[in-house]
Amino acid sequence: MPFELLSGPDLGGGFLFQLTQELSDRGPLVTVHAQEGGLDASGPPRGSPLPLGFARSAEPCPLGGRGCYHRSFELSEAAGPTARLAYNRLRFVFGPMLEQLYHEAEVPALEGLGEVSRRLSERSDLPLGRWFVGGSASALLQGVAVAPLDVDLGTDAEGVGAISDALADALIEPLARTTWPGDRPMLAARAFVGTLVRGVRVEWGVPLSDDDPLARYTEWGRDPASVPTVELSLSGRPLRASRLEFFLVAAAVKGRTAAVAATLPVLRTAGVDRPLLEALVEAAPLSEDRRRALASSFDE
Repeated sequence: MPFELLSGPDLGGGFLFQLTQELSDRGPLVTVHAQEGGLDASGPPRGSPLPLGFARSAEPCPLGGRGCYHRSFELSEAAGPTARLAYNRLRFVFGPMLEQLYHEAEVPALEGLGEVSRRLSERSDLPLGRWFVGGSASALLQGVAVAPLDVDLGTDAEGVGAISDALADALIEPLARTTWPGDRPMLAARAFVGTLVRGVRVEWGVPLSDDDPLARYTEWGRDPASVPTVELSLSGRPLRASRLEFFLVAAAVKGRTAAVAATLPVLRTAGVDRPLLEALVEAAPLSEDRRRALASSFDE
C-alpha cells in the first residue's frame, strides 16, 4: 500500500509523534506513532499510553530508538483534514491526559461534562433520546463518591457523527473505524474538552460487531433510546444518565470493591430496579458467589 508521512516528527508529553497514512481498498488508514522521546521531548513521559488505546509497535520505531506505540484509524475519504486536526490536539494534550491517567492531576469531570451537555443541547440532531452519559461519570452525577478518569457517552451510529461535529475543535481521535480496549471494533471518536492543560477526555462510539460482549451486562452497545436512564439537570440543562445498576455490575466485574461499596447505599436510597439488576447480574461474567452477593444486596 502507498505510504505517506502526513506530519512529524512533533513533540508532546514526553513523546515524539508522527502521523502516517496508507491507502487501501477500504480507504485511508492513518496511524499515530508515539515514541518515547527522552529529554528531547521534555521527558520522560508520565507513563505508558497503552491504557489510552495505543499498542506497542512490533515494527522498529520510525525515528529509531525504543518505546514506540501506535494507534490506527480507518477514515472516510472526507475525514483527512479532521484527522490532522485531531492529531495536533492529541499531541498537545498528551501530557495532561497521562498526568490524569496516573493520578498526578485532577480530572474536571463535571466541568467538562457541563461543556459537553451545552454543546450537544444546541444541536437539533442530538435529542436526549439519542445520547446519554454512562460509566463513572453517570455514577458521579447521581451522587456516588467516584472520581472519573473520563466521560463516556452512549449514542447510536448517527449520533457518533453528530457528537463528533459538536466537539470538532476538541477532537483527539477522528470519527473512524478503530479498535477500543478489549479488542472491540468500533465506529468511534474521542475528544479532550477544555483547555490544552485542563480538560477531560470524552469518548463515544458504537460497536461494529453484532455480538459486542459489553452489551450483555452494561449500557454500551445498546440502542440509546432503550437504555434505562434517569433524567437529571446539569448547569440548567437536562441530560440522561444510565441507571446505577449498570455501574454497580460493571464495577463488580472489574473487581472495584470500593466503587461497589460506594454505589450500594446510593442505589438503596434511590430505589433499585430489581428486574434490571437481576438481568445484568445473570449476564455478567461473575462467580456464583459474587452473583448471589449482588442479588441479595437489596433484600430486606
